[in-house]
Amino acid sequence: MRKLMDKSRSFLMPILATVMMLFFCVGTAVADYAYYVPYFSISESRGESIGLALTNSDGVSAEVSIVTYDQSGVIKSVEPWILPPFGQKADFIGTGLDEVAGSFQVISSRPLTGLCFLFANQMTTMYDMPITQSLKNKLDIPHAAQDAAWGMQIMISNPNSEAVEVELHYRDVNGSGGGQIYPVNLAANGSAVIDLEDVLTSWSLEVLQGGCLHLVTDGAGVVAFATFDSLKSGSNYYAGLLAVDPTRQEENFIPVRSQYAVVSCSAPGYGSGAHALIEVDKPRSLQDSLLPTVSDIKMAADGAHFYRIARYQSDSITKFAATAPDTVIWQYSTNDDSDIAPSNPQSLIFVPATLFSDAKAYLTRFGSTKMWIVDPAATTAQGFKLGEVELGGYADSDGLPEMTKGVVVDGKLFLILQRLDQGNGFAPTNIPYLVVIDTDTNEEIDTQNGGENFKGIPLPIKNPQDIVYSAASGKIFVQGVGNNFSFPAEYTGGIVSVDPASYEVAMVVDDGDDTEHPYGNISGLAVVSATKGYFISYAGWGDNALFSFNPSSGVVAQSPLAAFPGGTSTNIPALGVDGQGMLWVCSSTTAAGGALTIINPADNSVDQVQTLNLNPQGIAFGTWE
Repeated sequence: MRKLMDKSRSFLMPILATVMMLFFCVGTAVADYAYYVPYFSISESRGESIGLALTNSDGVSAEVSIVTYDQSGVIKSVEPWILPPFGQKADFIGTGLDEVAGSFQVISSRPLTGLCFLFANQMTTMYDMPITQSLKNKLDIPHAAQDAAWGMQIMISNPNSEAVEVELHYRDVNGSGGGQIYPVNLAANGSAVIDLEDVLTSWSLEVLQGGCLHLVTDGAGVVAFATFDSLKSGSNYYAGLLAVDPTRQEENFIPVRSQYAVVSCSAPGYGSGAHALIEVDKPRSLQDSLLPTVSDIKMAADGAHFYRIARYQSDSITKFAATAPDTVIWQYSTNDDSDIAPSNPQSLIFVPATLFSDAKAYLTRFGSTKMWIVDPAATTAQGFKLGEVELGGYADSDGLPEMTKGVVVDGKLFLILQRLDQGNGFAPTNIPYLVVIDTDTNEEIDTQNGGENFKGIPLPIKNPQDIVYSAASGKIFVQGVGNNFSFPAEYTGGIVSVDPASYEVAMVVDDGDDTEHPYGNISGLAVVSATKGYFISYAGWGDNALFSFNPSSGVVAQSPLAAFPGGTSTNIPALGVDGQGMLWVCSSTTAAGGALTIINPADNSVDQVQTLNLNPQGIAFGTWE
């Protein structure tokens, strides 16, 4: 950790004013991710200061505000940090303050891990305070002792917009003594530091020989911490004790949330369809053939909810909970009254909430020039559509830009515009583009890369279909299939990488030309890591193979995977990667039904084959509550 910086550091007043307004008006509920530390101290007289280490555990940059309060709940400072994807920062905080004791909160746009360091006892002692994510009505400090040599301090913080009263109870090693109560009143966003020696005086006690302290409140929940030291005896032993929830101990830790996969399926003759849900964790229980419908459907997932997108001439979105995957929560149309043609929705691209904006999603509409901005949490059809983004400037001779899939990276939506010629059999005759939208303003960003007077990024591959972001490599990858339905096929596709910061485009895998095309058309994409990816080789209907490649170098394996060698009457319409880094392959054969094949990228071995009643066409991953 860097040396203590000069106290002349200033804080940004606009940020302070905004955060003060948000916190005083609505409390911390506006935060995407809020983390609480029950003690803060800057003191030359006591020789105390606070250090903080944070790690961004997400592949998107984190906007962080460190909000410091005094014990009466008054905001004393707001310090902004920016953490790059998977980045880390450690520094002293509050160094521009004088003699402040209180608590602080870490408000972040992305999930974090972190640790706080308290330098105490004239800077001769250092101990750590874990960052707490959950507020609790009941807390235990699992050790209590007070005598001539040992002492304790209890630090309690109320990170809420209303004052609370906390009762401090004590029980000895035999569980007795619960009738002794010490009340502590905390202001809104206030805190207190309580010396256990003072508590014992009110309880007519002199010493405690072990036992436990219980904190109880009827308010909105608090966080607490305690120190245990031998300073009064001249020694320098110092320990920190986190107050933990005795009723739901597992909630004091951020669990690894298990995933589910939701799959769109169609009948062999495309006369009908349905969706299936399968758990990602073994034994991977399956719920198949759910709520039959039309065949032209795709799936999107966001946390514990997933969405079934009914496309051409069905033009609707249906919301489900993963815990009840065949029960409709709502179904809304994707058509406007002013639309003269079916909207043909393609994908739902989610944008998480930030400190200053609510969650939303972008709905791409293949049959329109207008992409919708929608609220996935809407409870009425009238509240579903929030706005729109006009993309008609990219339309070609058919009047449409053919918007399809996209990814959100660092507050920017990267959206594929295929620009196909619908009057010529959807031929990829025009240059496709990747447009970049600022997700805060919903305005297009000028990438300075465009031709034809466009702001977007021209792509050197035709008919782009899949787009993925790899946090490990820091790149966006786009796959184009060229024209696999012409005769003979046109090899104008491949895989390119796009730098989300500089917008630089580089060819990673070229599908070849009329003479040399070793993989056929490239018709699907998945990226597992910076050095491992997969694409679908399309040599014709029923002749699909699966190749691995290195996204960093572009080197392609000499042979396809043994599980999907091609030439075996197998169609592979889609790929996906789960949170454990396993590859999921949607496939069907002309002789049998569909299947999900789960492959371990470590050695390309088959981990499991899960048969389905219908043929899988697409896959999305969500997380359970």
